Amino acid sequence: MFYWFIKGIFFPFVHFYLRLTREGLEHLPRRGPAIVVCNHASYMDALILGSAAPRPIHFLVLRWMYDLMLIRWFYWGMGTVPVRAEGQDSRAIKQSVRLLSGGRVLGIFPEGTRSADGRLSEPRHGAAMIAALSGAPVVPAYIDGARDSLPVGGVFPAPARIHIRFGPPLRFVRRARQADRRALEEFSRAMLDAIRRLEPAA
Repeated sequence: MFYWFIKGIFFPFVHFYLRLTREGLEHLPRRGPAIVVCNHASYMDALILGSAAPRPIHFLVLRWMYDLMLIRWFYWGMGTVPVRAEGQDSRAIKQSVRLLSGGRVLGIFPEGTRSADGRLSEPRHGAAMIAALSGAPVVPAYIDGARDSLPVGGVFPAPARIHIRFGPPLRFVRRARQADRRALEEFSRAMLDAIRRLEPAA
């Protein structure tokens, strides 16, 4: 209920002030587990992605942000998963897999942090690891326009036209009993390429 309450509060801002439009929603499963991976160029990306999707999305957030006392209640209410910025966080991975096993949707920014210039950077392997362990389909998405409204270093969002595209889902295919590092690297690149293909032509 808290999630839908917050989504309702931000509805006018996202749909009228930011003029959000979307396409490819048919690629997001109507039920069952799914992982949504997306580019990350603005603080608003999670808000935009959550507003565009018809199902609740539970995002991975950096642990230091989750631990801020003034807003921790918000992250807890939104069902986010705190994750360490450095190294492999086995606790966050296990929590993510449990969430997916319950048929939920998990949102991940594979780059791990916002892009200062808007370009996609080298992905981390966390999203690939969660996809390998959970078997959930991975739906790529691309947000266009968020950086124009609120770039890195920005203070308040400017009026904008935001568009988000969802692409066909990917699945991690196991070639051995366990996912080795090379397989994770290959799937991480495949996810990034799928996101890049959704980027509008220059």
